[in-house]
Amino acid sequence: MYKYLIILFTYFLTPMLSHASINEVTYTFSPQVQNQKSQFQNLLNTFSLDDETNSNIDIQLKTLLDENDEYKITHYIDQKKENFIAKLIEFSKKGDTSASMALLEYSFFFREYDLLDQIDLTPIEKLSNENNAYASYLLAQFYESSSNTEKYIAMLEKAGHQGSPLAQRVLVDEYSFRLPNEKQDIQKAEFWENKAKASMGAEEYQQTRCELANCDLQEFELVDFDEILKHEK
Repeated sequence: MYKYLIILFTYFLTPMLSHASINEVTYTFSPQVQNQKSQFQNLLNTFSLDDETNSNIDIQLKTLLDENDEYKITHYIDQKKENFIAKLIEFSKKGDTSASMALLEYSFFFREYDLLDQIDLTPIEKLSNENNAYASYLLAQFYESSSNTEKYIAMLEKAGHQGSPLAQRVLVDEYSFRLPNEKQDIQKAEFWENKAKASMGAEEYQQTRCELANCDLQEFELVDFDEILKHEK
């Protein structure tokens, strides 16, 4: 269970906290939301024990890790997650749109889809219509989670046209092999690949491609994450 927690944080927390600032057109969260995100990021930093010079860690979690008490570690992380969600819901109800964005972001990357019913999408849809690429990308993920493929692709393309490198990158895979055969389109895949390379640079594009695949001598093979988790437990 303890190893699983580390894997969970590595695969899902890192994308959640980095996409808006690194892979995406810049989206600025409100100070109160960013503060909550930063505190949550410190949990992940605490697991990165290779970098002992990083001062942005959760001191209490570091102490628990040193004590190697699995129950206390799990309980503490669960408590921090619950507090994080509660704060975002509170801010969202008070009209902070960025809190709704952060909640939607969190629910997808942690696969906690039960949270979706608590998120008001109206302010996010407004942002999307104001040319906010990250809002459009998150809405695309919402439609994917509800198995609405038509709206998912339409919103993903909207995000791509608005300048989202992540959406452009995903569209390459969608049109190359993820969509049903009759909806796959090599020309569209090439179009979005060129867009992604222009946005990210060819080297970074290839790097992000390899983060989700085994790249060796131009070969492309999907990683079996279930197999990785099985060996790490």
